[in-house]
Amino acid sequence: MRRILFTLLVFVACMAAEAKTIKITLADGTVKVFTTSQLDAIDFNDDGTLTITTFDGEVLEALGAEFDELTVGYEDIIYEEVDDVLSFEADVDGLPVDLNYDRDAKRLNYVYTSTDPFSEPITLSGSILIPTDIMNGEKTCQGIILYDHYTIFNRTEAPTRGFATLEGMLLANPLTPDYIIVESDFYGFGVTERFPQAFLQGTHNARANLDALLAARQLLDERGFNYGPLTFNVGYSSGGFDALAVQKLRDMEYSDRVSFDKTFAGGSPSDIKECYRQYVTIDRTAYNAVPLLLMLSTNETLRLGLTYEQVFQPDIVPMIDEYVMSKNYSSWPVCDAIGREKMVHEILSDTYCDLNSPESQYIQEVFQDLSIPSYWTPDPSQKLYIFHSRADDYVPVQAARPVLRFLEANGFEASIVPGATNLQTNFVVPKLGHLSATLIYLIQTVAALKAWPTMYTNGQLNPVYQQIVSEKDPVELMRYLDSMGFDCRGLIKTVIEQLPPLPTDDSGQPIQPIDTENLQAAIQAALAQLGLTEQDLVEMSQDSGIDLMEFIMELITYFNEEQTEEPVEPEDTGSAPFMEIKQQLPTIQYEQELRQWIEANNTK
Repeated sequence: MRRILFTLLVFVACMAAEAKTIKITLADGTVKVFTTSQLDAIDFNDDGTLTITTFDGEVLEALGAEFDELTVGYEDIIYEEVDDVLSFEADVDGLPVDLNYDRDAKRLNYVYTSTDPFSEPITLSGSILIPTDIMNGEKTCQGIILYDHYTIFNRTEAPTRGFATLEGMLLANPLTPDYIIVESDFYGFGVTERFPQAFLQGTHNARANLDALLAARQLLDERGFNYGPLTFNVGYSSGGFDALAVQKLRDMEYSDRVSFDKTFAGGSPSDIKECYRQYVTIDRTAYNAVPLLLMLSTNETLRLGLTYEQVFQPDIVPMIDEYVMSKNYSSWPVCDAIGREKMVHEILSDTYCDLNSPESQYIQEVFQDLSIPSYWTPDPSQKLYIFHSRADDYVPVQAARPVLRFLEANGFEASIVPGATNLQTNFVVPKLGHLSATLIYLIQTVAALKAWPTMYTNGQLNPVYQQIVSEKDPVELMRYLDSMGFDCRGLIKTVIEQLPPLPTDDSGQPIQPIDTENLQAAIQAALAQLGLTEQDLVEMSQDSGIDLMEFIMELITYFNEEQTEEPVEPEDTGSAPFMEIKQQLPTIQYEQELRQWIEANNTK
């Protein structure tokens, strides 16, 4: 028996380089499955137990059951099925939202073949999250959300380890969207956690996630699981960058196998070069582990050969192995170790804080190549939603905007109106930081996911909604929705009434915001209360596909005209009645909740 076991161990070791799947069957019937890329050794202890250790020397699992035989097989790439609970706990940056929700789920962890950053075949790991009510047939699955996870540092934060914060908020909320989530751990986590992670290395993470999607479809097909007709691509923060990178790689290499109904990207540093320049110029970021991770990951993934004594300040260099490469710490302990008050010039070396130095010029060229618009021929038949808060304290808005101009030059038309064009944008959130704005992004994304099966058929807008949004600017759309009973005017006025009183003129009379005679002064005063300038307003309107002056004049007319007394039904288009669709639109529920929240909190 010992000789048999030893022979099998040698066989396992020989196969390890190919990252196969190892199935271990114990005497009590327990089956344990690992990939060989995880394993450094399987030790056969004298007391009849197995001890499995990883390449970094940590004990992965100690198996206490006695065994009579050991079998090795490669046929099953799902190595773990775990009961999970997804949660929505909305308490972001102290934002006063009281919303908590749980949803049971099954998590299937699996391995699949992809390509590493050096163009070599590699086995990666991914996860499929299936809500239990879908798994047991109580609800029908509408489709797959390909999720791009945000910035993580700790090995325990990988999706296959059960870390699913925003994933939970997408699926576990009162609207309970009927989708499953597929996501990769990405290179550097899961079964490849012994390697440095590929942070903001878009092509590599995009390939990992697209290959994860293809493998997940195959697994689900083999199990006879109907995952529905829709496919969405979703991510926020660095995940927003990766979501755009996924769309980019899909357009360039995977268009014959993958098509997205829509990509939802929020808080993305789409132009990495500009993000780096902003960090250095402003000399500040609220998330100061990111400049460190960006330089490390780029150097390691692209094998630039930079020494960290060149790149970082002397007191930062000793932290690299312990706090980043080890993957023993989450991001905030890393920020604490650096010092949350440290300026960027106290993290990066003087050379890399001089934007005109040869070293800085070189890394800017590298970052330019990594940025989303570079080497992309976009497919305008695809639909995108891009969101960013203007007050983002992690990712400067200047680093997010260039992708909009690029897409507009390549067949996309920006509009803030959902469904009106192939490029929906929202760059009009003026005050919220990166974390707080996550909630706005999530609410809008969840509303779209929930409404999609009603709003679209085979990728085409429901004719009733098409009638609403076609050839209508935002003000005309609000007017039309008012006529349907939505009361956009009332909702906007409710918000405006919560603003502090406007300054008065020399005679003590208040300057009214809806007053053509004092229009510019009224606009300036109203913007000042929001912490905005006229230039900000121009940029926001441009990002949202709005003609600013036309919009202002239309808005004045809109607020001064008499409101239609009776709601009007649209013409019969032969499709579902409008009120039936209206009742299913999550927008209505959010409008009611927003009104209640405004009244309860007297929001300023």
